[in-house]
Amino acid sequence: MNNSASAVMVSLLLAFPAFTSDPFNYYVKVKNFTERILSEKASRFRLASNDAGFALLETDYQKIVNQRVIGGRKIIEIRTGMIDRPPAENESTCQYLADTKFLNLDSPEITRSAEKFKKSRNILKSVEDFVYRHISEKMTGIPLMPAAQIFRNRQGDCTEHSVLAAAVLRKLKIPSRAVVGMYLTDTFQGRKNIFVYHMWVEALHDRKWRIVDAAMPGEKHPNRYIAFAYHNLKTEAPLPYLRAVSSIQNLTCEYRAP
Repeated sequence: MNNSASAVMVSLLLAFPAFTSDPFNYYVKVKNFTERILSEKASRFRLASNDAGFALLETDYQKIVNQRVIGGRKIIEIRTGMIDRPPAENESTCQYLADTKFLNLDSPEITRSAEKFKKSRNILKSVEDFVYRHISEKMTGIPLMPAAQIFRNRQGDCTEHSVLAAAVLRKLKIPSRAVVGMYLTDTFQGRKNIFVYHMWVEALHDRKWRIVDAAMPGEKHPNRYIAFAYHNLKTEAPLPYLRAVSSIQNLTCEYRAP
């Protein structure tokens, strides 16, 4: 690493101390939590951060309703779940089909995996189920690694599930992108009804970006996902990812009636 690169990395570590920590250590309590959130098709949340640069994405499952700064805190109100958005038309998808050093699209492992699904009737579900079963040892704290290595090791958390799923989908010529954010779970490591750090995939299929969550296959609850940023899968820790992981340490979250 040259001096310039070293200086950049040092500045990132100082700006985003979460880079040196496991994001799975962080969670966000939900003020005004109610059990009905777990069955809603759409929910509304208010997130607040001391970071003036705090930002959220707008996706097919997330809409920013309002954002402002009050007393130095950035406040963003969002609606999550089934959002009424037009089908994706004329959207450039080249970047979501490209190979990267973490996707290994030409590797034998990814090539053989993708071959299994070319005739699948429900290709997204088939890929999701395959990745979930193939990564047999569920564990956290593994640094981001290439898809071919994930395939061989069969270990990992939501990041490894997402990288492998994105690789197989792109090999099948299905645009896909990794999303960094939080998921509202009813129980996690002894805590209940909290948002926890999470990574999942969105795949463009039938003109709509659809959630592919290989770490939690099956029925989806889009209202329980909050998206911070997309991970480009080109480097281990791109700047949007660093901001996302940093943000989760500094958030408050309040449920608002839809």
